Amino acid sequence: MTAETDTTADSTSWEVTGESVTIDDFAAESDFEAVEHLVVNRAPDAMYSALRNLDLLTIRSSTADLAMWVRGLPERLKRRVPPRQPTRLTYDDLVSSGDWVLLGEQPGREVIFGAAGRFWTPIVRWEQIEAEQFTEYGKPGRGKIFSSLSVRPYGRSSSLVTYDIRTVLNDPITHRIFKLYWVVVKPFVRAIMRATVRAAAEQAA
Repeated sequence: MTAETDTTADSTSWEVTGESVTIDDFAAESDFEAVEHLVVNRAPDAMYSALRNLDLLTIRSSTADLAMWVRGLPERLKRRVPPRQPTRLTYDDLVSSGDWVLLGEQPGREVIFGAAGRFWTPIVRWEQIEAEQFTEYGKPGRGKIFSSLSVRPYGRSSSLVTYDIRTVLNDPITHRIFKLYWVVVKPFVRAIMRATVRAAAEQAA
């Protein structure tokens, strides 16, 4: 884990109230997963706000940029004309598009998103599913992604940020196919995850 060096306001008064929500409520068991942690010298409230409002188009790393370019290549070739690029893209924008759903949130502490479909093929095929039906969804040949962003107090004025991605596959054949895909893409997925939490840390007030 890497510690940022900027000074921050004291956050000792910050505490969680109400029912706890975690990714374990939705995907206590998974087939494949990746987790990244980062200790940041930012108050938890500020860090959580930065994560929730992060413009995903501002995330920069050479590995992450290459991974995203390669991932989008089949779609660009299919269209022949590059798709129109948004000028700003947040997690809420992904939910508004219908591809992702907001599964649960404990404001100030953790938020969980989900997406389902065939996301290991050259051209991704998302299924649009309501949050209420997401946990029970199990169409053969499809899978589900659970993505969690969480912040915990660390010491007196810092935060422990966690980005947790878990994947659940719906049948044995899909599991075997995805296992081969995961061996290749996991390093790139983790690079994107690291770049995401670092970008949020840089933007936290």
